[in-house]
Parts: sequence; structure tokens; C-alpha cells
Amino acid sequence: MSTQLNRASSSSGGVPETRKIAPDKNLVLSVTESRPIDDIGAETLLRLASSQPANSPDPVDQALLRAVDPDYVYGTVESFSPATPSRKYSLSVVRDAKLLGERQDVAVMRGDLASVVQASAWDKHEMKTMMQNVDTVSKFGNRCMGVAVAPVDGDKTGEFVLKGYIAFGIGDHVRPRPVSKGGYTRIEMWPVALRWQHWINMILIIMMTITGYYIMDPFFGPSNAHDAGMLMGWNRLIHFIAAFAWIALSIWRLAIMVFAQTRQMKWRALWPVRSQDDLKLMWEQTKYYLLLTNEPPPRVGHNGLQQTAYTGIYAMCMVQIYSGLALFGLPKQDSWFWRLMAAPVEWIGIPYFRLVHALIMFIIWAFVILHVYLVFRADATERHGGLSAMINGGVWLPKGTKPVDGPEVE
Repeated sequence: MSTQLNRASSSSGGVPETRKIAPDKNLVLSVTESRPIDDIGAETLLRLASSQPANSPDPVDQALLRAVDPDYVYGTVESFSPATPSRKYSLSVVRDAKLLGERQDVAVMRGDLASVVQASAWDKHEMKTMMQNVDTVSKFGNRCMGVAVAPVDGDKTGEFVLKGYIAFGIGDHVRPRPVSKGGYTRIEMWPVALRWQHWINMILIIMMTITGYYIMDPFFGPSNAHDAGMLMGWNRLIHFIAAFAWIALSIWRLAIMVFAQTRQMKWRALWPVRSQDDLKLMWEQTKYYLLLTNEPPPRVGHNGLQQTAYTGIYAMCMVQIYSGLALFGLPKQDSWFWRLMAAPVEWIGIPYFRLVHALIMFIIWAFVILHVYLVFRADATERHGGLSAMINGGVWLPKGTKPVDGPEVE
């Protein structure tokens, strides 16, 4: 018998312990997170997971039913095979399921995360990020269900591909629903730590620029040393404090890259070109910047040109940090560490090191000016709230958008 999915729920198919977790009748099993790793959105992932027979008493099914829109007709369940002790996931066939704006027939695998992962195909880099997220939510007492999908052509079922996981928790957990307004959906993008880094970085760069330029060419204050007193000394002290704070900030930024839980934040994003498709996307973005096209390829995070520029700036900042430490260590020859840091200065020459240090400062400021211009331009033309994203952490994309670096916006 077929059942409409706007009324459907399912047997747990891989989360059997949930019946024993909540002896208190006031505690309710709820969906705490829907995390896709493929091209579908979080809401579609939930609907796929709820593609099971109707009127199931299982608490997992009830939790899924409460999490999806009850008035949305997603598709029709044609067949269902429940999980078994030897196969810890259920299988169902859904006709006319809506995926990425199109109606198609699919098979849905849903159940124990490890079992679903073993029985489906997945990208190893996406899998690594997903398992980091699973470990995080598991520490808060959540259980995770895997969801995989395969195309169906008549009676033939294709290869299952892992689409993501759904986390369940006991208590007052409520999964945040997407915030939508005027046809746009808010995407949580930049975490609080990154936003703090951004603004602290701006303050430190301004401090180092003013004090560093003064060290290079004193542009205010008395012209003779007697009247200047300790002005240069205080200026150098501020420069050194800001510089070491910048080094600490860089280490913090590196830690976020290593432990980030989204693809846009991880260290792999430093290399945006991995295929010919990436080069084509960069060319399309270049044409947009040159005003040759009206729309850029839709993205949630940085486009390939932006990320290439950021990677170049990161490399220059590393050179800037080293050249600064080398110059700082010149008068500290009683320390083996500072002798080692300053050794290349003696080989190349102090003027050349100072020249490199000053040139990178000007390059960074050229980047800052271009960065500010492009942020304001994108905010005015693309209307995604990128300017305010470094304050509130979210960007806005039109519903139905299919970003090249994330799931469909729902």
C-alpha cells in the first residue's frame, strides 16, 4: 500500500536503544540536527528519512514527523523493508520524490550510521568532516542516523550515495529551523571565533601599520632625538606587542582551520582548484567581476578567486611574521633562538629584509582596499548580506539556490 509522505513516518531502522533512554514520560525524543553532506538541503534530508510507513509508534518516526512540514507532500512510499538484526537499516522506494527541484524515483536507506556508511558510496574528505560533526553531537548525548539515496529506474536500483546524518536527542532539544524572509533563507556561515578574529586582525593590522611606518619614516613629533625623548621607544613597544598578538591570532586561526566542521572553514579550502570544473567556475567568476555576466556562480562561502587571494595573503603574512621576528632578533644575539632567526638577515642584508617587510605591508593594504570594495559590491548586487555576516555570522541566499559549495537552499 502506498502512503503519502506528508503523513508518513518510520521504524527506527538502526536506533533501537532510543526506547530505553527516556523513562520519564515528560522527556521527548527530538531531531536536534539535520546535516547533509551532499547537494540536497537539510529539510530534504529529513523528508527522505521520514519516507517510511505511516502511523508508526516508534519514537524515532514520531520525532521525524514532528520535524518535517506536515502539509508538504514530498512523494509516495511504494515499498518498505524494515531493519533486521543482521541489516541495521531500513530500505524504502519513494516515487516522485522531489530532489533538487525535480521529481524522481529513489530508494532510501536509513538506519545505523556505521551500517549505512558501509553500504553506500561517499567522498572521503566529506566523510572526515561529517565524522567530526558526529563526534561533537555525540558528546552531548545525541544518537545519529545515516541516510543514503539511490536512483530507481523501473525495478532497478542504482548505487546508494550517503546524503548525511540526522541527530536525535532526549529532552528540550529543538532543531533550529531555517530562517526565511522574502524568498531568502539565512545560512549560518561564520562562527563567533572567526568573527572575533576578523575584527581583532583589523585592529592589529592598523596598529602595526601606523607604528611600523613610523619606525620606517617618523612622520610626526619632534625632528631631533633630544626633544623626541622616548617617542620612538614607545612606538616600537606598541609595534612589538601588536606583532606578537598577531602571531598568537595566526595560531588561533590555524587551529580553526584544523578543527573546523564545515567545508568552507577547513584547511582544504586553501586550495580551491582541484579539477577542471573549479577552473571553469573561476573563469565564470572572473567574467562576473569584469561585468561580462550578470550573475556569478552561486556559493555559500568564498569563490575560487577570493580563496586564491586569501591563500596568497596567508603566505605573505607568514613571510611578514618571519621577517619581523628576524629583524626583532638582531640585537638579541645572546639567545640561540634569536641568533637562528636573525641569521638570514646577516646573509641577505638588513636593508633588503626591511624592504621586504615594508613591501608586504603595502601589499596587505592593497588587498584590504580591494577586499572592502568587493564586499560592498557583492552586498549591493547579490544582496546576500555578506557585509553584515562578519557581525551576525549569517548570509542570505534565495530559496531554491543550488550553491556549488553546499546543499540546496530550502
